[in-house]
Amino acid sequence: MKTKRRFQIALISILSVLFFSLSWASSSGRTLVLEPTDKHPDANGTAVIDKSHINLQARGLKPEAVYTVWFVNMKPKKIQTGAGLAPYMFRTDQWGNGSYSAPLNEAPFDKWSMIMVVQHPNGDPKDMKNMVGALKSAL
Repeated sequence: MKTKRRFQIALISILSVLFFSLSWASSSGRTLVLEPTDKHPDANGTAVIDKSHINLQARGLKPEAVYTVWFVNMKPKKIQTGAGLAPYMFRTDQWGNGSYSAPLNEAPFDKWSMIMVVQHPNGDPKDMKNMVGALKSAL
């Protein structure tokens, strides 16, 4: 019975996210499919980004964990900046679903090459030494 209820909640959540993402994307945003890293093979998600806002939905992450969202360039050397407002974080629910929404000062498309979602295993979004990649997409 619990499995059926969880499935219903997950289905409603996914449909709600899809509807919200599609309606929000129609307002000239770019929708990106987020791909999993080796450390989070069951994760997936989408990010809708326009020149002044980011809206990210993720599933299959570690339950009740802390994640942050970054714009990243890997070349000529790795640099990153937080996406939106510090501390750029969201916490997943008991099923590993999470969302992040924040205003942006500028569109990231001409300045950054990718977006990354990283987990902070110790729960501290400021701990940059122990973060673990979860999701990513080219911009």
